[in-house]
Amino acid sequence: MSIDKLRYLLTEHRERIFLSSYENVKLLVHPSIDSDDLLNRLEDDIKLLPDIQPTIDKTEIKFYRYDYNEQVYSKDEILAFILASINPDWDIIKGIDIVTGKIHFWLKNNDIVYDPSLAVITKEGIFAQKYKKIKAIKNEDVQNYLRENNNLYKFYQKGLFKKFITKKNERFSISFVSEIIKRFNENVNKQYELDDKKIKELKEFLLHDNFLEFRQVLTQKRISYLQSNRIAVHPSIDESILEVIERDSKNIYELMKKEYNIHVDYHNGTIGNCYALSIMFNLYNGDFKLIQGGIPYKRTSFGMTSKHFYQHSWLEKDDIVYDPALRIVAPKELYYTFVQKQDEYSKEDTENILRRIGFNLTHFRDFLSGVQIGNNETLRYRCLVNKVDSPELREEGEKLLTRVRSLKR
Repeated sequence: MSIDKLRYLLTEHRERIFLSSYENVKLLVHPSIDSDDLLNRLEDDIKLLPDIQPTIDKTEIKFYRYDYNEQVYSKDEILAFILASINPDWDIIKGIDIVTGKIHFWLKNNDIVYDPSLAVITKEGIFAQKYKKIKAIKNEDVQNYLRENNNLYKFYQKGLFKKFITKKNERFSISFVSEIIKRFNENVNKQYELDDKKIKELKEFLLHDNFLEFRQVLTQKRISYLQSNRIAVHPSIDESILEVIERDSKNIYELMKKEYNIHVDYHNGTIGNCYALSIMFNLYNGDFKLIQGGIPYKRTSFGMTSKHFYQHSWLEKDDIVYDPALRIVAPKELYYTFVQKQDEYSKEDTENILRRIGFNLTHFRDFLSGVQIGNNETLRYRCLVNKVDSPELREEGEKLLTRVRSLKR
């Protein structure tokens, strides 16, 4: 069976023709695979890998996401050991091709198989139709295996005295992989560097990709981590703060779902929901002050640069910022490199304002002064603004405050 047909078989991929034929040479993922965190981390790792030395036969060593080249199939062993060395999620499996009997290496996480030499991700049961497992090399044993077997040197040496030279260069494999790990980590760390040039670039493209780069420099977390629904904490901050956040946000979510049938979710769909998330958290836990302001940024179009201000709302506790919409916890000083603070509210301040504006979780200053928020020109918004300090809104606000107080911290 040809390699391209094998790739389709292992992933239930239908061969595309004409304009969509490029899909045939992408990294193919079986439709039953449902593990976004695992796949995002894998893609993140591949992007950050440094260039790898071609083998003695001039084969390019590459983890293909696009434009797959089947010449890399015979370099399965190199690919497996490199990937497992930078990503602890994967064990290495040594096995054989059932048809040819040749040794073959691939990667495994639970029942998911990633074979970089075929550029496929599939289920173990499907893969087992073509490849038989001989032994598993646990991720924690990969470095020792490289030291003891020097198994990658054969791809970089040829000649009559190969065995003799291999003994002479017995540290080649571990040194080879260690250098890749070193340069990979350098690429990871470069993402967190923040100089004047980087600050300028971020301010010009802040809204790109759901603030991914912005959130990354504020937390020093991998892009794949930030693509998940987890809350990212800067390494200088004690992660025990998450225990408080998780406890309180869970109680808020359950209250709002039960009493209002509203999902105030601190893990999913948070971007664009800064007001509800931050105001409710401040109401529930007064240790976190409510802050409102925004993010100044520039937008260039047709050679013209214009200044803009992204209104925003977040929380502060001591020298820490918890931004529930961006799902980050960052040092205040670093956060204010980009964000502009305008107003600060204690729990009591927030309660008093909600007595005036009711169940309107919004930008307090502008709502109270009648200024449009987010270009909202709807008739409903104008009517709400006109009802500030009305008995109707006071009752609405008191009702919310009473329900929040009913929760025991």
